[in-house]
Amino acid sequence: MFRNNACLAALALAAGLLGGLVGSHLTATPARADNQAVLRAGELRLVDDSGRTRLLLTLVRDKPRLFMLDEAGEYRLEIGLGEAGEPHIWLRDKEGAAKIQAALNAQGRPAFRLVDQRGRERAALGLSAGGHPTMIFRDDQGHDRLALWRDQKESGLALALGQGRPLAALSAGDDDRPRLTFFDDQGQAYRVIE
Repeated sequence: MFRNNACLAALALAAGLLGGLVGSHLTATPARADNQAVLRAGELRLVDDSGRTRLLLTLVRDKPRLFMLDEAGEYRLEIGLGEAGEPHIWLRDKEGAAKIQAALNAQGRPAFRLVDQRGRERAALGLSAGGHPTMIFRDDQGHDRLALWRDQKESGLALALGQGRPLAALSAGDDDRPRLTFFDDQGQAYRVIE
C-alpha cells in the first residue's frame, strides 16, 4: 500500500510540475529586444590578475575605440573610428607609437602606412579614387623617393631626388611598350626613350 501511495505521489508531483511549465509558457509574453538587459558604461576595462588594464573599450571624442595593452601598460593595438567615422587599426611599438596603420579614408579607400621611430610615414600603399594601386617610399625627411603605380593607362616606377623632385620613370602603357622618362630641375620631362 505504501508503495502504491508513493507511486501516486510521485506521479502527481511530476504532473504538477509539467502542468506548471506548460502553463507558464502559454501565458508568458515572448522576450523582446527592448526588454533585454543592457550594460551601459562610459568605459569597459579587462584587468589581469595583478589589476593592470589589458583591454580598454572606451569613447574618444564620441567615437568607439578598443585598445589592447601590454604588461607595461602601453597601448599595443588600437581599433577604432576616426573623426568622420572612418575605421582604423594601428599596431603600436613598446613606446606606444603607431608603426603600422591600416585604415579606410572618409571616401572609403583603403590605406596602409609604415611609420618610423619619429612618427614619419616611410611607406604607404593605397588606392586612388579610380581604384588603382599606388605604393610610395619616403626618405627620413619625408620626401617621396620611389613610387610604384598602376592607373587606367599605364604601370610605372618613378625615382625622385632628395626634395621629392622626379628624376626618372620607367613605365609601360596599354600598348605594352616600355618608356624611360628623364625629368629636369622643374620636374618637366626632357627626354623619353621608347
